[in-house]
Amino acid sequence: MASAVLSITMPTRNRPELLERALRSLVTAMAPVAEHVEITVSDGSDDDTSGHVVERLLKDWPGGHRYVRNRPALTLVENMNRAAELATGEWVQQLDDDDLMLPRCGQPMIDGLRRAAPQEQVLVFGAHIVDADGVTRRKQIFEREQYLSPREALRRLLRNSSFVREPMVVVRRAALVEAGLFELEVGDAADTDMWVRLFSRHGVRCLPVTTCAYTIHEAAATMGMWNPRTIETLGTVFDRAVASGVVPEREVRRWQADFMHQFILAGAYRRLRVRRRTEARDVLQLFRLPAVRALGPSPKWLPVRLAFTTAAAIPLWAA
Repeated sequence: MASAVLSITMPTRNRPELLERALRSLVTAMAPVAEHVEITVSDGSDDDTSGHVVERLLKDWPGGHRYVRNRPALTLVENMNRAAELATGEWVQQLDDDDLMLPRCGQPMIDGLRRAAPQEQVLVFGAHIVDADGVTRRKQIFEREQYLSPREALRRLLRNSSFVREPMVVVRRAALVEAGLFELEVGDAADTDMWVRLFSRHGVRCLPVTTCAYTIHEAAATMGMWNPRTIETLGTVFDRAVASGVVPEREVRRWQADFMHQFILAGAYRRLRVRRRTEARDVLQLFRLPAVRALGPSPKWLPVRLAFTTAAAIPLWAA
């Protein structure tokens, strides 16, 4: 095939059923523009099952595709980077194996990429937030097309831990390579760290085109990220945002308070939603960490914090 406009990268490990669902959605959505789309899969599975899924679904795929099985298996972040390293397209999007591309999104997505000005390096599309059954719980969309300067892009990102979900972001491959791919040191926060680096350099163009479905479910790798280690690494990400010099530190730290509150409350909500109150209490205890206390309160999220504290049956003095 000619050089791809878009490479969709898929890291996966030991989740062949989810991988098949994601790949089917991708192949269906991109069928009208397949000649412009490349799929890369980096597989860390213990057996050949996922490889057989890729072979079966992409055997007749008219676009480009690359598959590699990593032995020994790579860490999650290494797997993300390996999938990106396989990409040759002008633009790169990561689609995790538990997420989906939405029907008929291919043509408007490619059209959006082609309209991007040469200086624009990062585009953000809309998404549906779905449960494990694919039922849409809410929609995260942009009402109009808008360019956000580096300062405004960082403000949106660092005040709102849900501003972007990974499959919403599409980056020029050259900018991704220049940024240095995802960093192992920040682990579960590697995507946020990457967006900080890219947004602070290039800003972001938000498009009113919905392309993907981000799945929230118990098997998600991110379900295990509500712990002191993640709080520490998120602190490192904010330190790097300060070091970028785009926004004064005092302002970044105010955003950090909002971000940390929202992040912790999101983890508690996921547990409360399935009536796992003991686990919700454990997550809410992250508010007691010195690094979080030092940020001060977040008036924006205080009512939610009080409500969740009550729902989890934690004495107010302990939270």
